[in-house]
Amino acid sequence: MTSVAAVVASDAIILVEGECNADGTVTVIKDETLDLEPGDRRKAYAIMATRIRDRLKNGVGTVILKASSGGQFAAKTVVLHAAELRGVFLSAVPGEIEVVQRQKKSVSKGRSRKVDDYLKDDVFFGAKFDGAKLRKGSREAAFLILNEVED
Repeated sequence: MTSVAAVVASDAIILVEGECNADGTVTVIKDETLDLEPGDRRKAYAIMATRIRDRLKNGVGTVILKASSGGQFAAKTVVLHAAELRGVFLSAVPGEIEVVQRQKKSVSKGRSRKVDDYLKDDVFFGAKFDGAKLRKGSREAAFLILNEVED
């Protein structure tokens, strides 16, 4: 079974599917972005839910979702839209799939560097990930899979 990591923005979901290897590396199977349809958000959410269910229904054992984290300041509209889309994502994951939510700050705990420092490190990603091409913008999602391997 593979793992799929998801990072949700206000109008898109980045998905990285990967398989954990015995040597602590991850083989990337797929790296994709699901864009929210333009127009009425309610209808776009319904379409997104269907896309997510269809995408995750075969061969996925675990979903690792970047969890929301409370900020110090009042939420802006994009933050609220991301929270809504995260809810759509969670509700669309088939029930038999385990869902793990990880906050960025908890992923950094116990590591020698912060997550953002790893995300900038081309050598690190070259050593830890192989398989399908991994876009730089998808590194945060891929790192969530690696974190579960090392956890």
